[in-house]
Amino acid sequence: MRIVTLAALAAVAAVTGIAAIVIAPSGEAPDAKLGQRIFPELAARSADVRSIELQRPDGTIAILRDGEIWRVPSRSGYAADVAKIRQIFVEVSDLRTLEAKTRNKDLYAALEVEDRDQANAKSTRLAFKDGSGKDVLALLAGKNRFGRGGGGEDAVYVRRADDPQAWLAKGRLTVSREALHWVDREVTNIARERVSEASVRHADGTTLVLRRASATERDFTIVDLPADRKPKSSWEVGAVAGGFDRLELDDVRKASELAIPADAPTTVVTTFDGLTLTARFAEADGATWVAISAQAAPPAELPAGGSGLKTADQVKAEAEALNRKLSPWVYKLPVFNQESLRRKLDDLLEPKSS
Repeated sequence: MRIVTLAALAAVAAVTGIAAIVIAPSGEAPDAKLGQRIFPELAARSADVRSIELQRPDGTIAILRDGEIWRVPSRSGYAADVAKIRQIFVEVSDLRTLEAKTRNKDLYAALEVEDRDQANAKSTRLAFKDGSGKDVLALLAGKNRFGRGGGGEDAVYVRRADDPQAWLAKGRLTVSREALHWVDREVTNIARERVSEASVRHADGTTLVLRRASATERDFTIVDLPADRKPKSSWEVGAVAGGFDRLELDDVRKASELAIPADAPTTVVTTFDGLTLTARFAEADGATWVAISAQAAPPAELPAGGSGLKTADQVKAEAEALNRKLSPWVYKLPVFNQESLRRKLDDLLEPKSS
């Protein structure tokens, strides 16, 4: 799994500009200059943050730090996307004062920065918490003003949760309402160019086998192709062999929650450098789930002309890393990927023209 490093957050140059006034400032003028960071403490205390909580009108999403790994509890504790975690830290840290708005709580709703306990609140409460559950920073994020932050750049209404002052801030906040958005969706990334053979065994006992005799060949050959039929397209055939190339999940659950039978439909893909991935499929709760495992059996010598092939030591390390990542889980895949990995021979063939 990828490791989150938050010790240093990217800084952006200060910018100025005035957006159109939606609600006039009210109350005492805030003691802050335009262009200043609104939440400077987040960058200074990022190492203290052990959880992130997003409270929205449609529910709460929590992301927890487990050592150096961030996890999404509502997705069985699966690893979070490092890039998205880093992005939310950087986005919040980089928000700068653009225009002081209202301090009147009766006007917060128009900006969507009202407290979450208010009736029909539309705000998002974003809290960064330390190991004891105390807020390092809590803020209320409201409406975005795309292209209105001065110079045609983005802005967002925000308010510190313990401060009555609302701001139009230079920048943007990506606070997705879907827990799946925060998950590391990449399952495998085994380039099709590495693949030498793919086989698909179905529950009815039929098998599809695709093969390339050498690493320099572009297309895969269907083994035992009937004499009176031909492939519909080389692209569809190749999609089976490339089923683990940039494979992403649609959902995930713990492997202990689902027993996959020994005779489950199975897809096996082997690379020229000796990596084998095996996918076993099972139905549960109205969906198809797949368990994936890796094995390494590097050849004595790599074939000539291969693209992106790895050494024996690299392949062994790759298989070990894949098994550490994949073995605790079963995955629900996008429909296209499921179909590609479970093709039957008839799916790929058409009659030869007379």
